[in-house]
Parts: sequence; structure tokens; C-alpha cells
Amino acid sequence: MAKTRYRRARRALAVALCIGAGIAAHAGEPPLRDGPVVWHSDDRRDVEAPTPRDPNILRSGVDASINRPIGRIFDPARLVRGVGSWFGGDQVGPAANINSLGEVPNSTWFTNRIGLFPMSPQAAARGPLTGPGPDATSPWTVVGAKTEGVSPGFTIEDGRGDTYFIKFDPPGYFGTATAAGVISGRLFHAAGYNVPVDIVTTFERRQLVLADGVEFTDVLGHERIMTVVDLDSVLSRVERLPDGSWRALASRRLDGEWMGPFDWKARRKDDPNDLVNHEDRRELRGLRMLSAWMCHFDTKQGNTLDMYVEEDGRRFLRHYLIDFASSLGSAALGPYPMACHEYTLDIVRSFGRAVSLGTKQDLWRELTLPEGLEQLGYFESTKFHPMAFKPMEPNTAFANFTDRDGYWAAKIISAFTDAHIEAAVAEGKYPSPEAARYISRTLAERRDKIARYFFDRVSPLDFFRYEDGILRFHDLGAERGIYPGQTPRYRYRVAAVTPERGRAGRTEWIETAQRPIDIAGSDALGAAPATEYPFVQVELQANFGERWIHSVTVYAARESGLVVEVDR
Repeated sequence: MAKTRYRRARRALAVALCIGAGIAAHAGEPPLRDGPVVWHSDDRRDVEAPTPRDPNILRSGVDASINRPIGRIFDPARLVRGVGSWFGGDQVGPAANINSLGEVPNSTWFTNRIGLFPMSPQAAARGPLTGPGPDATSPWTVVGAKTEGVSPGFTIEDGRGDTYFIKFDPPGYFGTATAAGVISGRLFHAAGYNVPVDIVTTFERRQLVLADGVEFTDVLGHERIMTVVDLDSVLSRVERLPDGSWRALASRRLDGEWMGPFDWKARRKDDPNDLVNHEDRRELRGLRMLSAWMCHFDTKQGNTLDMYVEEDGRRFLRHYLIDFASSLGSAALGPYPMACHEYTLDIVRSFGRAVSLGTKQDLWRELTLPEGLEQLGYFESTKFHPMAFKPMEPNTAFANFTDRDGYWAAKIISAFTDAHIEAAVAEGKYPSPEAARYISRTLAERRDKIARYFFDRVSPLDFFRYEDGILRFHDLGAERGIYPGQTPRYRYRVAAVTPERGRAGRTEWIETAQRPIDIAGSDALGAAPATEYPFVQVELQANFGERWIHSVTVYAARESGLVVEVDR
């Protein structure tokens, strides 16, 4: 009896919360407008150069791993929203930089590519590359060096005057990091992010010339001028190809002035163009799923970069993701089974192990390396779950991730065909063709798991067009093979609405297996004059064999035919 009363009370509370949330959301929505959708953000205005950021690595790591997670636990807004999340709501507010279709406009942060526009596999493979890479026809002048740490490297200027950072694989794992860095960079670029030009290259010792006065820190911690002997010492720590040459990842220096990394939280106060809190940007929230897809776990501040650039006579900041070597199972020291499964400082997991006295097996302990493929790390698809992904340290933008952010990312990821993936993987130049095939197959399988997870939660009906009373749309679940063996069914209901979304009645649900759908003769439209109700509202649901997936509601202008809003 008590349980029945509890269930009734819970249902009543859920209804009240849903009604309240609906009223609040409706009250806060701008009126529908018969006009073009915003596709470009005005964040390229001319601004003065900000002060370069150079955050302390240790301090920012502690802040991300301890201070911010604790702050989120006791944040009043998250606590209130947390109650609503028990009934299917979100614990955080929606992304703040989306247009009326739920898409991210082009900006200095993100450019719509494969998610919205056709892209050839060749274009995906080319990425940001506009030339052949470092000029190998003339000597490379070494102008800087990194000798400390696990992986040595140096900076060169080629014959064209371009600057490249030369990075190597960790000892004993030839091809692992260099391939991963290039492949993941290509995929992130095709998805829409700003990334540097990274390319796998080879060189011989005779190509290197040491510039005068190059300073470096030796193994004893002393700063001094580098000698040829020091350069040879750096190279002696790197594995060589059978012909005596070296394989490396060459990363071209980004155009503009270095302004340091961006934070995953708040805004850059000295950049007037930075008007949206970073944790509320859909492209940064959704990056969680793209990082999960590639197991790119090193998403700390230090792997982001703001560059002060000049374009069309204006100077502003452009925001980059950099350094993707810690992805696809690769890490600084080689394969790292805990990568993407736990934070470096994971208090919850550590406490759980202590309480269980070792009786609970961590998933990452069950992973094995691909047999016979020494170039690969712990990267698999069988045990992969999209929401289990954890980066090296907690990420504030990832913590604000919602299912709608996940759908946006899944739509982009599922747009990569096998051919796109294979073309990008080929740029990694794995020494073994079987390694390339394994990575391509695993990326494809993880892609499908991500798409299925979010398409089950947010309707995959998309790319709507309204023409002469016909509503056309794409079913991404069916078209991209996410529900094999299932014949999708659809149902919809139609209403005429005012700019404030006031309805003039709504039809009952109409089921169909066909696309597109003809709503021109709908009773709801015939009974409502277009002068008073200038918009049509179509609520659609899809069923792939198990249940009706949550609605997507489309608003179109009756006069112009423009689709002006999509609500998921």
C-alpha cells in the first residue's frame, strides 16, 4: 500500500515538474520568426591582443580534479535540476550557443563540416593540410629542442621557412603515438574543430643543421647552448627505421601569436568576443563523445590553444585543440589500459576498490592488447560504452553534457562512413596494414555504438524541409545502418500555431511507414487562417521495432516554407 502511494506521489510530482518545466521553457522561448536561421557567430570582431595565459599545470590539475567537482556537487542550480533529472530531465541547462535548429553556428571555435555537408574521404584524409608537409628537398634547421621527459623532440624550420615541432613515438612502441596523433587530428578536423597540421614524416640525420645559440635543458637540469653532440644524443634515444632514418610526427606551428590555452570553464575576460561560458558551448560539451570515440583522454587545458590571428584586416582569437598522440590506445609511455576508464586521480573508483577489498574487477584490467600488433594500444569496441569514457582529469564542459549534446555529436560521428575512416587512418601510415585495418574496424564499431545509444534517446529524424505542404526529412537511424533488420515506422500530429506557439487544435497521431509526409490537407491547417496562425507545428516520433522514440517537433512558416525551429 505504501509503495503504491509512493508511486502515485512520484507520478504526480513528475507530471507537476514536467508541466512546470514546459510552462517555464515556453515562457522563456523567443517567438517564432519567419526568417533565415543563424549560421554564423559574430566573434571575429577586431580586438586588442589579450594577455597570454600560462596556467600552472599542477594547480589547474588540482582545480579540475578536486575543486570543481566538489563545487558541482553543492551547486544549488544543479541540485534543483537534479530532482527533475530523476524524471528524464537534465541536471544542467541546455547549450547556450545553438541556433533554432539545435545546431552550432560557425565560429572561431567550430566550423560545420561532415555533420552538415557532404565530404569526400579524400577531404577527410587531407584535413587542414594545404601542402606536402615539411620541405624535404633542403636542410631542416633545428631551432629548439626538448630533451627532458619521456618523449624527446625538437623544433625545425624547413626550406620554405615553415616551423614544425618534431615528435617521436615512445621507446618500444614504434608507430603508436605518431599514427594516433595524425589520425585523430584528421577526424577532429573533419568533425569541425580547429586543429594544427600534423603529418607523419621521415628524415635522415644529414637533413638536420643545428642553428647557432639554441638553448636547451640537459639531463642534469642545466640550461646551456646545444651542441651537435647533444642533438645526436636526442636522436640516439629514438627508434630508427631499417634504413637508418627516423619516423616522426611533424606538427606545423599555428599562424598567429600564442595566447596560451583556453579554460573549459567560464570565459576569457580579456576577449570581448568570448560571450558564452565554455562549459555551455555545445561543441565543447559534445567533444566528450568525439573524445570517447577516439579514446582521446588527454583533454587537459594544456592541449588547447588560443591564437591571436589576423583575417580580413581584423585581429581576434581562434581556438584550437592540439596534441592527439594520447588517443586510439596510445599514451606518453606506451599502451595504458586505464586510459579512458578512470581519471588520474579518481577518488570514487579508488574508494570503491578499497570498500570491495579487491572483489570487484575493474573493466580496464580485463583488456588485452591486439595480438601480434605491437603498434597498437588498448583500443577495442566489445567492452566500449559511450558514457563510461573518462578523460585524464574531470572536464567542466564534459560535466555539463546532456543527451541533446550527445545527439549532436552522434550525428557528426555517424556521418563518417567506413571509407572516411579508412582514408583518415591511412594518413597514420602504420607500419603494418593489419594495424590500420584493426583501427578502422574498431572506430567503425565504436561509431555505431555511440549512434545507437543516442539515437535511442533523441529522435534521429533530421534535416527537415517543408515544401508545398510536404515535410521531408532524413531518418539517420535507417540511412546510416544503426538499426539493421528493422523497418522504421513513423507517427505524427499537426497543428497550426501562433508565433508564441499557441495552437489552433491538433490532429490525432497518424501512423505511416512512408517518407516524406503530406500535411497540406490537414484539418488543423484548414481550420486555422494563416494570418492568425502563420506557422505549422509537426510533432514526429520514430519506432525501430521496440518503442516510440521521444518526439522531435518541427516548426515551419506557412508563407515562406522555411523550417524555423526544431525542438528535441
